[in-house]
Amino acid sequence: MHLNDRRIRFLYESWRCGSMRAAADLLEVAPSSISRQISQLESETGTPLIEHGRREIRLTDAGHAVIDYFRARQASVELLESQLLELSTARAGHVEIAIGEGFLGPALYDTLDDFMDAYSRINLTVRVTDTTNMIRLLLEDEVHFGVGFHPVSHPQIVSRYRATVPLMAIMTTGHRLAQRRSITTDELCAEPLALMGTNFRIRQMIDEAATNSGLMISPVVTSNSIALLARMALADRAITVLPAFSVSAELASGQLAAVSIEAPQLQAVYVHLLTRRNRRFPPHLSELVDQIRKRLLPSALSSSSP
Repeated sequence: MHLNDRRIRFLYESWRCGSMRAAADLLEVAPSSISRQISQLESETGTPLIEHGRREIRLTDAGHAVIDYFRARQASVELLESQLLELSTARAGHVEIAIGEGFLGPALYDTLDDFMDAYSRINLTVRVTDTTNMIRLLLEDEVHFGVGFHPVSHPQIVSRYRATVPLMAIMTTGHRLAQRRSITTDELCAEPLALMGTNFRIRQMIDEAATNSGLMISPVVTSNSIALLARMALADRAITVLPAFSVSAELASGQLAAVSIEAPQLQAVYVHLLTRRNRRFPPHLSELVDQIRKRLLPSALSSSSP
């Protein structure tokens, strides 16, 4: 079977953009040309690739198979280009990663500094985002890999490494609960809370723990900024719930205290280094992944086949 790469690209962009018209605007061609090329691709494959009669693009199972083939080829070309660059000592290219705000800190900064020193001609893009959006970026190949909390299972996303990171009640050291070894979910929910929004996995797990105890979370402050949540705790306005490493500087300086929460779900939280299934990495990306694993996930428990 001979498949035309240009036609597959038209199918891919139509699926990614959601419609043939949007893909036509992106590719600067007429929508009728997109439709004609997809029809010819269906003739080449001998099977429908999209569900016809819809305004939006919805792929058939065969269409998904063709898209998977196209993306695998793109990844292989990227790998080859990177290997050729490595061999020619150009060490150029690009790296795009997604990471949760809670990982911003000295360990990440030092890792990126070392990587940029070693690969000075590589352009680096770091997207700070929540785990839900991270999954979308990975599925659409907009980032090479991501580091996030306890993602919802997806058949096309795999965890290369994981590390257990319990969620802790974070409060000022002057708080009446700060000297306790642990607090119950009931005690936590009785306090003013500053928490992440409900689209963040950390918040979803806190809500689940509360629901399992017959309680409801009603934070006095909701934010997508960990820095702001830490500020609320420092000002003794609220308790927040985060992994200890998200406020490591404040804990080390004695400004904040981290107290364990007696909720099994919050003690079994994992941080994952995520990639799209079958995504192959060139040498420089594999090196960055390994350094992040060692510095950000030092207690990595297991690896999955990418």
